[in-house]
Amino acid sequence: MPVTVRIPEALRHLTGGKGELTAEGKTVNEVFNELDARFPGVRQWALDDEGALRSYVNVFVNRHALQSLDDESARLSPGDFVSVIPVIEGAAKSMRKVYLTFPQELIKQPLIFQLGHELNVVTNIRGASVSDEIGLVALEMEGEKDELDRAIEWLKSKGVKVEPLNED
Repeated sequence: MPVTVRIPEALRHLTGGKGELTAEGKTVNEVFNELDARFPGVRQWALDDEGALRSYVNVFVNRHALQSLDDESARLSPGDFVSVIPVIEGAAKSMRKVYLTFPQELIKQPLIFQLGHELNVVTNIRGASVSDEIGLVALEMEGEKDELDRAIEWLKSKGVKVEPLNED
C-alpha cells in the first residue's frame, strides 16, 4: 500500500497542479526518488546535492517533523502521510492554540484529521473531553499565519466554535 504525499503550492508546477500524490517507498528518500521519476525536478527542489533537506523545506511524516532524511522517523509504513512544507522567507511559522467546541452532530466527524489534510497546518491535540452531547478539544496548530487563519475559518465553516486559548 502506498503513502500519501501532500505537495505545497510552490511545487505543484512540477506535479501538473496536483496537491496530493501517492508514492511507494520504505523511506522518505525512496518516495522523493519515485516522485522525481514521475515528476522531474521534485527531488532537486527539496534536496541538495548531498541528498539533505534544503533549508527552505520542512518534511513531516504523520505530523512528526523530520530533522533529516536519516532520521529514524523517515522510515515509512503503508498508509503514512508525508507533508512537504516550504519555509517561505519573511513568513515564519506560527503556532496557534485554540479551544474547539464540537456540537453533538459533529462529534463523530473526523474534522481535525480533515483539517490537517486539506490545509498546510500541523495539528496537535493537547487535551480533549468528548461526551454524547458535546466535544471539547484544546488544539495546537502550526503553519504559516495565513494558513492558520484559513484553518480557523475552515473549522468555523464546518460548525465548530473556535476560541483562542490563552496560556499564562
